[in-house]
Amino acid sequence: MVNPKTKRMNILQVVEASGAGVGRHVRGLCEGAIAQGHKVTLAYAPQRVDEAFQRFLSDRRNEIFFVPLKLRREVSPASDLASVFRLLRLMKRKGPFDVIHGHSSKGGAIARLAGYWSGIPAVYTPHSLVMSSPEIPRTKVAAYTLIERILGKWATSRIVAVSEDEREFIRKLKLVPDERIVLINNGVDDQDVRYVSTRKLAREVTDENPLTFGSVMRFSAQKAPGRLVEAFVRLSTAIPQVPIRLVIAGDGELFNEVEKQVREGGLGEKISLLGWRTDIREVLLGFDVFVLSSLYEGGSYAILDAMAAGLPMVSTAVFGTKETVAPVPGNVLVPAGDPVALARGMERMVALISCDSSRKALEEIGRANHDHVCLCFRQSENTRRTLKVYRELR
Repeated sequence: MVNPKTKRMNILQVVEASGAGVGRHVRGLCEGAIAQGHKVTLAYAPQRVDEAFQRFLSDRRNEIFFVPLKLRREVSPASDLASVFRLLRLMKRKGPFDVIHGHSSKGGAIARLAGYWSGIPAVYTPHSLVMSSPEIPRTKVAAYTLIERILGKWATSRIVAVSEDEREFIRKLKLVPDERIVLINNGVDDQDVRYVSTRKLAREVTDENPLTFGSVMRFSAQKAPGRLVEAFVRLSTAIPQVPIRLVIAGDGELFNEVEKQVREGGLGEKISLLGWRTDIREVLLGFDVFVLSSLYEGGSYAILDAMAAGLPMVSTAVFGTKETVAPVPGNVLVPAGDPVALARGMERMVALISCDSSRKALEEIGRANHDHVCLCFRQSENTRRTLKVYRELR
């Protein structure tokens, strides 16, 4: 007799925002599921695919059934309903499925509606709820909350929060009954926690080797790249005697605007915008301090990657930092949306090198960050717990 807990499952994943952290989460989950013998079908929006997700599509085409699905980023009742019907046809053709799992707001809504109408358990991972942004108008918060509550009550078997803060926020808004909320932290692969040993040894801060603040992000309103640049300009003005620079890797709709901001600010020699990079490990190895300027997050992969790379952190106090950044002494948390506070947080890191102009104090914080991530945030655990949720819903 086959043990139902180990029986092969037929899993349908649905994602619209398939780039950056959401795409990474979906890729890791799919790869972990097929490695354990489960069958995976992935419906995705081809217009939102980044380079990493495109490689995933190519590398896994013989193991995962990929289905391009027309999904518009903005809310469009007619288009969204058509997407639900396309998904239902896919489910009839490739099913029966044991579970359907939707990622981010649009993918989550489409997946849950299709699951409700087909009678299949539906799991939803928001990957950051826009209602948590400090700058979103109250009218939009009310509208989005109402939609999420309706879907939560009638069409959501489980909602997965990727951080403790996000779980508490979901509870506060009463998006689903408490018993349907599951906390499963994001994690890093084993290979992503090994390269810290290649970081260069402490060296003196000089004009030739300035203290390097760095970030990796999508250039979008959520990530607030312009405020990071503003904070660095303030810092540079406040401590002109200390050699510092800012390096940001990434691309997105705000890239040209931020590039103009750097140019007009007259600090082009101190601020480098690298654009889209695939060698993120190597980029991180060139930083001394990682800075996260986001207005809101669910649980940031950028933070996990930077900590795994042995970097000290200056971060806005967004969801997920309670478990990641805050437990390690020396890391700095500041309010979100405040470039003045962000500049002061960065200045606290500069103060650590004031005694001997070396990076030793920063590297000690970085080593503690690396150890913390290695111990508490692994992709294998994320996959194990998610598959456990699927089995419990069968």
